[in-house]
Amino acid sequence: RDPAPSPKLEVRRALEALGASEGDAALEALLARTGEEVVPEEWQQRYKTSGMAYWDHFYAEKTINFFKDRHYLREEFAELMPEEVLSDPRRWVAPLDEEPEEAPLVSADGVDLREKLRGRTVVLEVGCAVGNGVIPLLRANHNLFGLACDLSPVAVGLLREKEEYRSGRCLAFPSDIANGASGQPSPEHRAVEDVVPPSSADFVTLLFVLSAIDPAQHRQVIARLRGCLKVGGLALFRDYGRGDLAQLRFAPGHWLGGDLYVRGDGTLAAFFTTEKLREDFEAEGFEVLECEYRRREIVNRGAGLVMPRVWVQGKFRRRA
Repeated sequence: RDPAPSPKLEVRRALEALGASEGDAALEALLARTGEEVVPEEWQQRYKTSGMAYWDHFYAEKTINFFKDRHYLREEFAELMPEEVLSDPRRWVAPLDEEPEEAPLVSADGVDLREKLRGRTVVLEVGCAVGNGVIPLLRANHNLFGLACDLSPVAVGLLREKEEYRSGRCLAFPSDIANGASGQPSPEHRAVEDVVPPSSADFVTLLFVLSAIDPAQHRQVIARLRGCLKVGGLALFRDYGRGDLAQLRFAPGHWLGGDLYVRGDGTLAAFFTTEKLREDFEAEGFEVLECEYRRREIVNRGAGLVMPRVWVQGKFRRRA
């Protein structure tokens, strides 16, 4: 059983219903999904535990052409940028140079990673996909070293094949960040704590990754990443907010309960509230510096529809 893609008709109906009323009541009525049944438990478990297969299929099909480079990170997460970029965040930056005398890093085995990280600002990107976040960050900040992991070995392989990966400033590896060594889905996967030295990262980025993980595992992910961060290090978060257009467009047959859904390709999609996100990070030893909704309305004048986009953005500092 694979859920069918959500038809555009469902989007239109949801937006028309939202536009016909005012205030939060209309949104809550839509999200309550009254009369709709959740996906059967057997299939829910399959979607929640077979993420690697679904994401491998996604990246095998889309390769490196689906996502755009996340240049907006220079402005949204200025903490990662040097002064010269902060003064002009949209300035052009050159691609990374290949390091001809050094083989690209494909494993932490036999590598003195602490020596590699010495004197560098270290960013750990979780859910790195094919590098559309970490590579632009490395281009803009020459002192950054990137540690990058993803559940999908296909995605990691595509990242490693990029010319810019040969700069010697990034180590990408497959990992299920929700689990330790005994819970990894394949022999090539490594628990993040077995690769990243304890308390070595200055930053962890979580860009649209927690939404792809069963919410029941969110706190254990946050706790595991806390161990990778230095005391005072920052977790930088951006993901889908509750009430986003992507949530409203799901047709019957995609709802797993609460604010969790399954896409037509079998991957999960969770939607966040600032309250729950604050609660989860605080419970796992973080101080909340920022946690807010970012909203944008896209107007389709031809159809007479206003389409809400909602994201949650947060900055969380590791306590001692």
